[in-house]
Amino acid sequence: MKQIVFHIGGPEFHPVDQQSQIIAGWLGPSLAYRRYDGVDAFDHLDDCDLLVLMGLHWRGMAPLPYRPMRASHQKAFRAYVASGRPLIAHHGAIASYDDWPSFGGLIGFSWVWNLTTHSPVGDYTIGVLPTGHPVVKDVADYHLHDELYYNVQIAAEFKPTIHAEVLWDSARRPMVMTAEGGRIGGAGKVVYLANGHDMRAFQSPALRRLWINAVNWCVNT
Repeated sequence: MKQIVFHIGGPEFHPVDQQSQIIAGWLGPSLAYRRYDGVDAFDHLDDCDLLVLMGLHWRGMAPLPYRPMRASHQKAFRAYVASGRPLIAHHGAIASYDDWPSFGGLIGFSWVWNLTTHSPVGDYTIGVLPTGHPVVKDVADYHLHDELYYNVQIAAEFKPTIHAEVLWDSARRPMVMTAEGGRIGGAGKVVYLANGHDMRAFQSPALRRLWINAVNWCVNT
């Protein structure tokens, strides 16, 4: 049975603990799920088949305590990515561990403070592009109540494919991206799902289908 490790925790306004449980319910019992708060996830990657980064952990969340990645965590995460095993990053997870810039570089997508930002929470329509990719199979343009991340930074020499986007502030902002390779030698599949600020966003049927598709694409070779 394939093992999925969820990296969770962080501020209450991103209820990723509950969201990860909902995702597991969507996926069903054919997969095994483990959830770890913050850096604890990186201690459990040896038998992990898919790492799902959801928790937001960075230095500016006081009074929440911040636990940085130790050298052993950095080594484990780097080795995981270099092994070719897949990675899904969700919403605010790309802003984590800002004291170790390689974290975002290994994901391929990162939040850079004073550059990356987000829209107000509101109702938005996301346009799905005709890429034919498995992650957007059976997903049409969708509506949801969310915040839109934009100016997300893409790692150097890393060329993801955009599968869904939204027009905001006179520019098209990617909401679903995938890639294979890049980042580090041996790297495999990666998905970035930018939508999903809170539980209201998770009421969108399209978000449910995107998560199912993304996990299936990642774990099925």
